[in-house]
Amino acid sequence: MASMTAITQANGRAGSEHARPAGLRPGGSKRHRQLPLVVIGVLLVIGGALAFADASLHLGSREQVLEVTRPLAAGQVVQSSDLRTVRVSTGNGLPVLLASEEPNVLGRPVSVPLVAGALLTPSEIGATAPVASGSDVVAIGLKAGQYPPDLAAGDRVQVVPVTTWSSSPVSVATDSGSGGTSTEHPVSATVLAVDVAAADSDNPTVFSLQVSTASADKVAALAAANEASLIQVGSGPG
Repeated sequence: MASMTAITQANGRAGSEHARPAGLRPGGSKRHRQLPLVVIGVLLVIGGALAFADASLHLGSREQVLEVTRPLAAGQVVQSSDLRTVRVSTGNGLPVLLASEEPNVLGRPVSVPLVAGALLTPSEIGATAPVASGSDVVAIGLKAGQYPPDLAAGDRVQVVPVTTWSSSPVSVATDSGSGGTSTEHPVSATVLAVDVAAADSDNPTVFSLQVSTASADKVAALAAANEASLIQVGSGPG
């Protein structure tokens, strides 16, 4: 009886060995299933590292550049309020002006119309108008009606006192106690730049005028007292 039991157990083990494919051990199928997951994990780590390196490279090439804050007409002089600094990538080939170049831009006219949000480039900035020897530049702010609306850089004008209108020379009452008058002649000037005020603001349009050094103080005083008006003159000599 014991011999029969031993034979049965031996046959059972033999059958089990025949049923299992050769070379396949317990747990081998599970390891085969885990292998693709490991490969995917390694690829994800490598991809993340490459993406981080690419982002770092692009961030490293971003620089502070100048952007226009409001629309500017051709010939309008650039002021500090017209610009702001933004950070952009400079690897796109656009020849933008860096924030460090702002001092070289202020006070110069733009050569083309610009819209708000445009990045400033060197070709959009005109040359500073030269001031002739014996002349000064005076800024004068005027409201609509005190100047011809189509005045532009290069136009010749006369600065006329508007306290009292009469035939030339113009007589302007003085502030002295004697109540006397002083004779004021219109001052010839050349428009160097026009900073047009926004249509929805109460700010005046600012004209940069080249006048003789002898007349600069007079024009500045008229501008400060808001007692000046501009008349455009012909382009002939005189």
